[in-house]
Amino acid sequence: MMNKKSYLTYSIVQLLVASQLLAPLSSIAGISNLPPLVKANVPPNVFYTLDDSGSMMFEVMPEELTPTGNATTDGSRTDMFLYCNDTCWVTRVFPSPDDVYNVSGNGNYSSNLETVVGFSDNITVARWRSPETNKMYYNPAVRYDPWIDPASITASNPYGNNMPNASPTAAKYNPVTVSSMSTATLNLTVEQNYDIHSNKWLNDAANATTSTPKWTINGVADKTKFYPATYFQYNPDGLTTCNTSKLSCFKRIEIKSGTTLPAKSAARSDCASTTCTYDEEITNFANWFQYYRSRMLSARAGSGRAFANQASTLRVGFGTINTTGTKVLNVSDDFDVTNKKNFLNTLYQRKVPSAGTPLRKAVDDIGQYFKDGTITGPWQTKYNVGSTSDQLSCRQNYNILMTDGYWNNDGAGTGRTGDWDGKNGNTMTSSEGKTYKYTAVKPYMDGEGDTLADIAMYYWVNDLRTDWLAAKKNVPPSRDGVDPAFWQHLVQYTVGLGVKGTLDPAVDLAALTSGTKSWPKASENQVDDLWHAALNSRGKYFNAGNPQAFSDALNSALNEIAARSGDAAAVATSKNTLDIGLKLYTSTYQTADWSGRLEQKSVDLSGNIKSVNDWDTDTKIPVPASRKIVTVNANGKGGTEFDFDNITSGDQTIMNTAAAAYAPAYTVYGKDILDYVKGEKSLESKPFRTRKVLLGDLVNSDPQYLKEGKDGGYIFLPTDIPGKTTYSKYLTTKKTRAATVFVGSNDGMLHAFDATADANGGKERFAYIPKAVIPFLHELAKPNYVHRFYVDGTPSIADAAIGSDSTKPWKTILVGTTGAGAKSVFALDVTDSSTFDKTNVLWEYNSTVPAVDADLGYTIGVAQIGVMRDGRWVAVFGNGFESTSLKAVLYVLDLKTGNLIKKIETGIGGAGTPNGLSTPKLLLNADSTIKAAYAGDRQGNLWKFDFVTTGTAPSMVTTPGLALPSATPLFSAVDSGRKQPITTQPQIYPHPEGGNMIVFGTGKIFEDTDAATTDKETLYGIWDKTTTSQVTQSQLVEQTLSASGKLYQVTKNVVPWATKRGWFMTLKVKSGERVVNDPIIFEDQVIFTTLFPGSSTDLCVIDGLSTTLQISPLNGGALGYQTIDSDGNGVVDASDTMASGIQSSATFGTTIIRMGNRKVKIFQADAKTGTVPPSGKDAKLSAAIPTVRLWRQLVGRQ
Repeated sequence: MMNKKSYLTYSIVQLLVASQLLAPLSSIAGISNLPPLVKANVPPNVFYTLDDSGSMMFEVMPEELTPTGNATTDGSRTDMFLYCNDTCWVTRVFPSPDDVYNVSGNGNYSSNLETVVGFSDNITVARWRSPETNKMYYNPAVRYDPWIDPASITASNPYGNNMPNASPTAAKYNPVTVSSMSTATLNLTVEQNYDIHSNKWLNDAANATTSTPKWTINGVADKTKFYPATYFQYNPDGLTTCNTSKLSCFKRIEIKSGTTLPAKSAARSDCASTTCTYDEEITNFANWFQYYRSRMLSARAGSGRAFANQASTLRVGFGTINTTGTKVLNVSDDFDVTNKKNFLNTLYQRKVPSAGTPLRKAVDDIGQYFKDGTITGPWQTKYNVGSTSDQLSCRQNYNILMTDGYWNNDGAGTGRTGDWDGKNGNTMTSSEGKTYKYTAVKPYMDGEGDTLADIAMYYWVNDLRTDWLAAKKNVPPSRDGVDPAFWQHLVQYTVGLGVKGTLDPAVDLAALTSGTKSWPKASENQVDDLWHAALNSRGKYFNAGNPQAFSDALNSALNEIAARSGDAAAVATSKNTLDIGLKLYTSTYQTADWSGRLEQKSVDLSGNIKSVNDWDTDTKIPVPASRKIVTVNANGKGGTEFDFDNITSGDQTIMNTAAAAYAPAYTVYGKDILDYVKGEKSLESKPFRTRKVLLGDLVNSDPQYLKEGKDGGYIFLPTDIPGKTTYSKYLTTKKTRAATVFVGSNDGMLHAFDATADANGGKERFAYIPKAVIPFLHELAKPNYVHRFYVDGTPSIADAAIGSDSTKPWKTILVGTTGAGAKSVFALDVTDSSTFDKTNVLWEYNSTVPAVDADLGYTIGVAQIGVMRDGRWVAVFGNGFESTSLKAVLYVLDLKTGNLIKKIETGIGGAGTPNGLSTPKLLLNADSTIKAAYAGDRQGNLWKFDFVTTGTAPSMVTTPGLALPSATPLFSAVDSGRKQPITTQPQIYPHPEGGNMIVFGTGKIFEDTDAATTDKETLYGIWDKTTTSQVTQSQLVEQTLSASGKLYQVTKNVVPWATKRGWFMTLKVKSGERVVNDPIIFEDQVIFTTLFPGSSTDLCVIDGLSTTLQISPLNGGALGYQTIDSDGNGVVDASDTMASGIQSSATFGTTIIRMGNRKVKIFQADAKTGTVPPSGKDAKLSAAIPTVRLWRQLVGRQ
């Protein structure tokens, strides 16, 4: 699943900050560690089709060097794959006993494919026994790990461990044998005197003339001597005159005790010194012989490791190209321990028949399998259980086809003949009413029929489930646009082992598309047809020239499938902020691998978002050695580099203990976990979790852009507060600093990214790891990682005069929170992010540092920054949720030092009534100092905290005569006795008779059962007359909400201010509608975005709805003028229906930009598509333009 959120910068428009989606909050049962509205993933079906043709037993590669005639010439010929006197092929490098792969007959492919190349010093032998030319042969630069042992896979060790190293004195011909398979072994450490029997040797020692056939077959009774552990090193001296036709360019190496071996490569981590010892080298050779010697052994090695590395979020099936009906294993329910073991055991134990390469029929058989809609087919949620109503229509389907050869012996499939890429497809209609029709165009069409590419196109362009109507045509298209199909279809990923076509997929696609190149005839160039098949089905082709490349290709295919599956559904959340620069910052996450992405997009002068991004962060995070990652010191003051030696001994112990869980399969230490967190890729899969990209999921932390920054209005400061006279100069100075965008990620870090428009855009400048999350970082490395939050709060950035230089006191400070990840708040000096280092870390305040604090909960809200009248700069924040005390508390910390100035307890909360305080809203005096703060709590109370004008600490406003803990809130939101939670930030609007209207809504979406609740929630506007009297429900006037289609109407009842203190509006059009986004005050409007989560249990359906309401913050009623483009013509005018709201699919986050002529654009992220619609929603403001005084009041001053 994918999450999108946005953050806008816009140069010529005025702006207001939109609301954020509140992160999952606490409950008495524990805080949620999943994003809001996220349903379970719909795992894709991945079928793996393995080539089991006879050539897979060959011990030579590549095959394109095979000659087309007799190998009856002299020794000058350069062929590697040899014919012998028209009667044999040389296919092996070691004599083979019968039944190694249990082929029918004598255990070998066929009688004329038994010949073994020799061991003497001969150019043919050198080429066959050198990895330079024979890519299957032993390569001393490669570490050969044994296969993954299925028996070692457990719930706590889902990747499994390796099988034992092969014994050099008894290396097996096949490491896994069943039934009548040969259990023969070979001693690789002594000279062998081998009886020929049914094996035949190439007589490479013959000293014949060119007129006599050099290659002959020895007699049946002959014996031949050879030392098995032998290889030829090509051009060890690095001579420029060398080529592979010269025997002098090869050096014979026999792995014997006392032999001087070449220096080891970097990949040989099994060798302790700079040169491998005899024991190390002979063991590596034995592993190659036993586990990698042939194409089939290498394919099993790479396939087993690639699939063992997969999480349970795949549904895997298995087949071979020569199996009747292709299917060997049905698609599993999920790839859990049992199914993964079953897959590996089946992969390792399959017999290799004496057969050809019927690729077309195999792909057709798989396509027919995916058309099966019965309870035993691949669509069933649980195989052969339940009914067909359990099937999920949005499930994606993939076939990974692996082959070492060219299709043959298969006709043209079964009934799917024709030129399917050369004719137009049918018009398809999606569940959302969108249509698509394939038009025969290049590079897909080729003018030839009955090819592998045609069969692949057939199962892409045609609907696999014609029994499902358009309502179920909801397969998610790929986010990159490569696969636009929303109907049920099959995507092919093809992997060629040791085969190469005439076209190069890396460079020839553009020429095929333009027509400057054409597809060659498929019957003569089947490898190009393999690429063409992947292209037609919107998959990908991989060409693997050696066993390691094959393993890498298979991993890449599986990673791409996981990435596409991560796009299967999308939920968007954001606080989107317009500021400067015509730029949009969009953050996304994918639940398939919990990865994240930050993108920068441009916005045109019409307010439309351009479709192509300027940059993204996928490849912009530097290698670990070049990254600047810092954390706070153990005492919570000042910074240090994030290194193992710099974290506390307690945190080191946690990481070391976690690392010990990987024994005995891997030797890793706590430092390795720390290095993994910093981005070390070499530790992935061996043994830690694999990552497609380094950036973790970006869920509830909204990107914050910083360049010039906001004008805090500090030229109005009292003269006795330092900085008043220098602020104007600072405003000018900071315009020249480099642009940076900050966002918290659930990889454990707050990231700072370069937001410039040049090539460095998107590059990470630095990252900060809060101390409070360090004890949990080891969980990120687990192969079976279960998502949790880390740095999930939205940072706040503001100017503050806290510098030590009285002539230049101004700094720009970021105060961040960990959100649902931990109980922590931290501060960084980000005045110049381009030079940020450990000295710019100010402090961190968490539930254990500097001391144990039972009142601090998960800091879900956003900290506020300001200055008190006594001149102290402060960070003000609610205590959040699930604190030990379960109280609601306002914190006031010294911004420079992080020292606690005041904790103001509301007196409400405890074991019976779990409470917590949400994000406060600061009310400023005319001189820009803090006058008061308003905040709501989980128990439905709206509190006002007074920041007195004297030098004493702030306090809470209480009703006269009442003392804490019996304090009285300004207002309590209650519906029929049920307390309505306030989980968003209240907003302030000036009242014409003095005081302020405090506007907010109620509701929550942070517990698993919340989506199904039908509790009534309410919008409120409370008049704080600055007196201390409490407002009650009876003092409010009700406005009524009604709906006609998608348009919402609101009454405009008069509020008699002489007797009333505000208004309320119950959300009762749809039961369960609620407010989980901050309302926005925009001129004379307040904009609410509500959420109705929906109740569908279908994982393919995101059925939530939202309503965008534009009403008066003063009386809660209709505005009295058209505000919504109800007819959709792009203009708000008299022809539009007078409405106060419009319904849409579920949206999160709202951004508003002013376009001129009183027109505005409202941008919201769509929860169903995961995108911000580029054109936004057209709306309109009143004809009147707010006065300067009103505008200043709107941003919090009075």
